[in-house]
Order: sequence, then C-alpha cells, then structure tokens
Amino acid sequence: MKLLKFFLFMIIFLNFVSIGECREIVFVINSGQSMSESDPFRTIAEGVTWSVENLSDKDEVAIVTFNDTVKVIRPLTKINDFPNKSFNLDYYGSSDAGAGILTAIDMLTPKFNMQRDIIFITNGEFQSPQSAKNFQAGLEQAKWLGFNVYLLDMRYNVDPQGYRQYDGYAKFLPINYLEFMTTLRTILQGDFRTAHIELPTNNLTTGTLNFNVPIQARRLKICLLSSNVGNAILKNVNPAIQGSFINIFEIDSPSTNNFEFELNYPQGTGLTLDVIPTVEGTLQTAISPKFLINDILEITPINADKKILADKFFDGKLINVLVNRKNLVGKIENGTIQVDINDLDENVSLEKIHFEDVGIIFEGDDTAQLVVVPKKNYLAGLIALVGLSIILGLAWLIHNNKGKSAAVENLVSMLGEHNAKIVPPVEDFKANIQNSKFSYSGKLMIYFTRTHEDNDTSLREFNLFRMNSAQIPLSYVLKQCNIEENFQGAENILINPDKKSILIENKSECTITKRHNLVEKDQKVALYYNDSINISTLDDTAELIMVYKSLKPA
Repeated sequence: MKLLKFFLFMIIFLNFVSIGECREIVFVINSGQSMSESDPFRTIAEGVTWSVENLSDKDEVAIVTFNDTVKVIRPLTKINDFPNKSFNLDYYGSSDAGAGILTAIDMLTPKFNMQRDIIFITNGEFQSPQSAKNFQAGLEQAKWLGFNVYLLDMRYNVDPQGYRQYDGYAKFLPINYLEFMTTLRTILQGDFRTAHIELPTNNLTTGTLNFNVPIQARRLKICLLSSNVGNAILKNVNPAIQGSFINIFEIDSPSTNNFEFELNYPQGTGLTLDVIPTVEGTLQTAISPKFLINDILEITPINADKKILADKFFDGKLINVLVNRKNLVGKIENGTIQVDINDLDENVSLEKIHFEDVGIIFEGDDTAQLVVVPKKNYLAGLIALVGLSIILGLAWLIHNNKGKSAAVENLVSMLGEHNAKIVPPVEDFKANIQNSKFSYSGKLMIYFTRTHEDNDTSLREFNLFRMNSAQIPLSYVLKQCNIEENFQGAENILINPDKKSILIENKSECTITKRHNLVEKDQKVALYYNDSINISTLDDTAELIMVYKSLKPA
C-alpha cells in the first residue's frame, strides 16, 4: 500500500511540475470564398506561419482549414517534428464552421496539466442551421474539457459594419486584416502591435485629401478602409487593389512622402487611412552617462546619413527594446531611441528593437554589441539629490496650499524662477458620469515606470472599444492587463466615458498629475486622444503612466 501511495504521489507531482511547460494550439481557418476579400493580403497565412516559426520547440501545433470540407494541413505535432513551417491558403467554396471546430477538438488531448488553445479564424455567417448547431456543441465541449477558444471574426465583405452571427461565442474578437497580426501576437506572445501608421482624414469623404507620410519609405502600402462602398484615386499611382470595403495602393521606391487622394465616398462612411511603410537602414549606437545613476543607450536608425525617425511625429513615442534578454521601454527624441540601462558594467547585447511599436517595418540589422565602462559622477548625483529634495518640497507645498503662498514664492525665488507660475488644480467636472449614455472608444496604454521592487514593466494595452458606459476602476484595468503589482488606491481611481474623451475620477489618496496639473481627491480630469496622466501611490513607492490612444473600430 505504501508503494502504491508513493507511485500515486510521484504521478501527481510530475503532472503538476509540468504545468505551463508547453501548449497545444490548433489554428482553425475558414478557407471559403468570402474570405478572399476579408483577407486581401493573405495576412492569415503570413500570421500563422509567423506563429509556427516563433513558438517554443516544446509547443505542439496543428492547422485545420474548412470550406465545403475539412482539411488537416498540419497534424498536431511538436514544432521541430514537422519539417514544413510555412503555410499557404486558397479561398474557395462555402464554409462549414461546425465541422471545423469539432475536428479541432478531436485533435487535442484531454490532459489537465497542459494549456490547450483553439484559435478559430472566420468571417460572415454560418453555412446552415446544422453547422451553427455543431459549432455551439463544439464550444460547449471545449469549455467542459478546459480548452481556450479564441474566435477571430474577420471583417465581412458584404457587411463591413460588423453584423456577426458569431457575436457572443467564446472569446469573440472582431478584427480586420490590419489588426490580425496584432491580435495573434497578443494571444500567443503578449505583443501588442502590428506595423501601420494611422493618418487623419479630417472626416473628409469627397474631394481632395492631402496627407504626409512621416517617413521616407522604401515601399508603401496605403490603405483606405470604409464602411460604405466608394472610390478613391491616388495621384500618379497605379489603380488600387479594390474590395467591398477597402482600397489598397502599393508603391515601390516613392520619390516623395506627400500624397493626394481624390475621394468619392458616401457621407458617414467611417473612412480610415492607414499606411504601412517599409524602411531600410542601419543603426548608430552609443552609451552616454546619465546625470544620476543609470546610463542611457542611444540608438539612432540611419538611412543615407539621415535619421529615419527625425520627423516630429515620432517624438515622445514609446518603443520596446530587448537588451540583455530584458524588455525595456525606450522613448524617441529627435530621431534617437533613448533607453535607460541599469548599472551594466560589462557587455550590452542589443537583441531586438520592436519597430512595429511606432508603425514601421524595418529592414536591416536591429542588433548590436557594446562594451560599457560606466563613469559614475557621484558628486553630480549628490547635487541632483539635493535638487530633487527641493523639487519634492515644492510639490508638497503646492499640494497643501491652494494658492501661491509666501513660502512657495520664496522657494521659487531661491530656484531662480522669478516669473514661474504655480499651476492651479484642474477643473472640477460636475457631470453625473455614472448616468451618462456615452460609450467607450479607444484604448489605454499602461507603463509602470517604477514598481515596489523598483523595476519597470513592459508596455500593456487595455482595449476600451465597445465596452458599456459603466465606471471602470483602474484596479480592474491592471488585472485585465495581467499586472500583478499591488497598486494601493487603484480601486478608487475611476474611469468614465464622455463625449469625446474619458474622465479620470480620483477617489483615492494617490498623486495624479496631468501636464504637471494636480488632480486632487474627488476631482475629475478629461483625457483626450494622446493625453497622458501620471499616477503614484501615497508612499511614492510605485508609479505608472497611462496614455489614452485612438483605436479605430473593426
């Protein structure tokens, strides 16, 4: 009996220690004729190929397509056990979604110690009532077995506004072809973006639209997405690839970054303009000492002796950089990516720059090896520390004095800022936001500049689009972004929808500032697109930056 108990214990132990070591992933793809316009660039095939090439060697992957019949393109095998990692698609025939998901479920193994995902990619409608019934039965079976089902519903060619029979099923993610790679990377890798730059259309639907691409590119894809059938002509460029809701122009070696459209769309078309630039360049890298403790890694992408990111459009944008196997967030200033590196006194290995974060495809070597010999200026650090103490004292006085007191005036005078103005608190909004009929749009970008462990975190994204008008606590946003930091007071920082913005309501003891304006307790502040706020805990042991970004509807 003791021997039996020992073997039983070992079996359970080995099962538990293997949790999270690998995944089983089945891609189920609609290859029916209607998908040819939902996926004009064959983004799905490229995305699935990218996934197979970038998953862990321990992961097992299968690929299933369905139209009139179901085909297993790749059986469920470990990445390195199947020689062909590339994937292609032909779209034809009708589509039987029910048969597709049932096939995927039969392929997965019922093991409790393994993550199993079904990524179901389709558009449009069910082929028949029986297909819908089988699909529903498959989802119920997947839920009972503990499978994760992600339903990526591509924009449908005859119904671009998004009437979808799949709405309400599983983890429903309505997207278009531009958002496919973003969504796929988020599911599989936790990465957030795919390369494209969204440009303003100024709500113009007819007449001439002039626009500038903020980068000189080697190749360009210019995409107009619309909710109504219309027409667009790009001056001096070949006719577009046309679909029911999209016009795509491809340009090799453009001689300019200034373009002109002649538009003819119905009013209220919901037109969006996206540009996918491909640039070619090299990197200039250097490490410069910072005034306090850290050094700064400076990365300058160069093409023909010109800074690729020199346009003011890129200033202030954040970009993920992988350094010594640690993901750091850099900031672009004057065409140079600046990244804080923490006390590195040996080799620095720049392993990857995620150029897609700023909307471009970069062709060139994005890695570098540097040797760091830090020269710490402790005297300068001590002077800076004294200066920081004075600044914190000034901030405390501002926080505890509504007006510009004599003490504050004296301190400002000591700093030599005789004409400085103390910024008043932000406007106190009186509207009853909880009863508002406004709905959310856009997304929130969350970045911890300091945690309780004195670290920073990777950039996280929270999609507000299509959420109802209820208040959202910041604690809920952090939880949904898989941020485990215990940010005291986050449950009392409330996000509310407004007509053209969101309102941040401070019911906490946290310190919240917008453009150096203090948001006191029981006050609200409006965030418009590209606005940001800084939030720190009462004891100042953790702080984050939250940016409100635009997100076009799928």
